[in-house]
Amino acid sequence: MSSTVRFPFGMVDIHGHWLPGVDDGAKSLEMSLRMARIAVDDGITTALATPHHLNGIYKTGAERVREEVAALRSEFARAGIELDLLPGSECHLVPELPRELAEGRAMTVADRGKAVLVELPVHSIPVGASTILEEILGLGLSPIIVHPERNSELARKPDRLAEWVEMGCLAQVTARSCIGKFGDLARDASKEMVTRGMIHFVASDTHRDRRRVPDMSYGRSVIEKWTNSEVGKLLAETYPRDLVLGRELELGALDEALPKRRRGWLRKMFGA
Repeated sequence: MSSTVRFPFGMVDIHGHWLPGVDDGAKSLEMSLRMARIAVDDGITTALATPHHLNGIYKTGAERVREEVAALRSEFARAGIELDLLPGSECHLVPELPRELAEGRAMTVADRGKAVLVELPVHSIPVGASTILEEILGLGLSPIIVHPERNSELARKPDRLAEWVEMGCLAQVTARSCIGKFGDLARDASKEMVTRGMIHFVASDTHRDRRRVPDMSYGRSVIEKWTNSEVGKLLAETYPRDLVLGRELELGALDEALPKRRRGWLRKMFGA
C-alpha cells in the first residue's frame, strides 16, 4: 500500500491500536471510526496503526498490517473522516526481532524501512536488551522505545534510557502519562525524561474510544509547561511528521529548544 500522506499535517500520532479485532485495541469497525473522530477533534491529522507483534500473545506480521490498514483507510474515507492512517507495528523487544525486521516480516514505521517501535515488558528490562537494540541499529533502523516511563525499571533509573539514546535510539512518551493517568511514577518519569531531552515523540497509544482515547493535546500542553511551546511542537508535530515521511530528524533542534539548565548531557552528545 502507499504511505503517501493525504492531508495537511497537524499533530501526528505515531502509536495507536486502531485496527478492529487485530489485537487488544479497537474491538469493532464502529469503535475505530469513533476513535478516528476523537483524534480529528483533538487536532491529529495523521496516525500510525501499530498492532502488537511478538509479545507472546499477538504476532501481527507486516503483510497483515498492510492489508488491515488499507481496509481501514477505505472505511475512514467512506465515512468522510480526514485522518490519514499509515502502517506500523509495536514490536516486543525479543531476540528474534532483528531477524524479523531483516527479513521483512515485522513492520517498520510507515513501511519505510527506517525506524521501528520497540516495546519493553512492563516491569523489567530484558537480559540482552542493549545487544538487541544494537542489532537493530546495525540494520540501519532506528529503534523507538515506546512509553519508557511506564516501564518501572526505566522510570526509576532513567539513565538507562539515556544510554540507549546516546547509542542512537529514540523514545516516545505517552500523552496520558504526562497528566498522571498511568500513576505518579510514570508522570514523574515522563517529566524527567522530557526535560532531560530523552524523549522525541509524544503519542496517544490509543486502544479504545473511552479512557484510552486518541488524544495528544492535554499531554502536549503539560510538556509545554515543563519546557516550552517549541519542545511541544517538536514532539507532537515536527519529529513525528519527519518520521512518517522518512526524513532524518534534526535532533540538535531539541537541544536548542530545551531550557538551558537541562541541556548538559545533550550538549555532550552533539558536541555543542
